[in-house]
Amino acid sequence: MPGVTPPATRGEVIATLAIVGGLAAIIASGPVRRRLADHPSAEECVALLDRYVEHVVRAADPKVPSGDLASRKAQARTLSSSDPSFARCTTDLTRKEAECAMAANNADEFERCLP
Repeated sequence: MPGVTPPATRGEVIATLAIVGGLAAIIASGPVRRRLADHPSAEECVALLDRYVEHVVRAADPKVPSGDLASRKAQARTLSSSDPSFARCTTDLTRKEAECAMAANNADEFERCLP
C-alpha cells in the first residue's frame, strides 16, 4: 500500500533507545560531575567575596582608600551571612571555578568563571 510505513524493526528500536539513553547520560553527567568535584571551603568562599568586592569597588574608584575598601568588604560579609545563595558556595561552586575567579583581573572576568 502506498503511504504506509512498515513497522520499525527490533534493531531500529534498540538503536533509537541507545541513542536516546546516551544523550540522557551526557546531559545528566554535568550535574553529577559538579556534585563529585572538589568544592571551595567556607574560608575560600569568604576570600572570593572579598575579591569580588575589591574588583567592584576599584572599578568605581581605582584610588579607593584602604579603609573604605575594608568597610565595604565587612558590609558584604555581613549581608552574605544571611544570604542562602552565598551559603551554597561550598556546594554549588567547584574548586576550579573558585580558582578561576580568584585569578580574575576584574569583576567581569570573575563573573565569567562562575556558573
